Amino acid sequence: MERFTVRDVVPEIARAVKRALEDGCGLVIICGGLGPTHDDMTVKGVAEAFCLPMEIDAEAREIVTRQHNELHNLGIIHSSDLTEARIKMAILPKGSKALDNRVGTAPGVLLEREGATIILLPGVPAELMWIFDNQVMPRIMTRVDGYFHEETFSLHLRDESILAPIIDKAMLAVPGVWIKSLVKPYGETGIRLWISARGDSKQEVKARVERASETLKNLAERLI
Repeated sequence: MERFTVRDVVPEIARAVKRALEDGCGLVIICGGLGPTHDDMTVKGVAEAFCLPMEIDAEAREIVTRQHNELHNLGIIHSSDLTEARIKMAILPKGSKALDNRVGTAPGVLLEREGATIILLPGVPAELMWIFDNQVMPRIMTRVDGYFHEETFSLHLRDESILAPIIDKAMLAVPGVWIKSLVKPYGETGIRLWISARGDSKQEVKARVERASETLKNLAERLI
């Protein structure tokens, strides 16, 4: 997994997308830059990465129109007119698909290119999460084999170096789990841990995570 932070500059966005694909990323998620202002350059950057023309997408236009009408009816905006700035949010790279947005006004974008899936999401957290949960995850889950389970909890320890050996013991005792500590500054009571596992059975991976959790708790009690 890689993460890039780029400026609102079309060539930089395009280079970041191409680099991700060159590094073998099959799923690229880009957050931010889908709005109506001049500095919202993400869609143009993605189009440039694949030399795609930009065009008004009918589905995206419907989303933009519907959302502005709803906001106007609620008295949140003064006018629902489709201004040039608002239509900008419906101009997508040719061949892409608009993802519905029921929270804000900018549609998400999905593009399949060069064996990879590129997903564009608004930067506003509530909009990003709605589109991801309702539009992106259902599509991703159809491509994922097996099951995944995770759990987070805290141990009453202050020093991560003391925790390290018992993490190693727990991962040896319960093969197939991944354990990661989410540390706090020295002196604060409690270190959060994240345990995850993947497998063919939902019940089996959940049981594996629970066994690892109990193993960690039992080992930590001997240190307190």
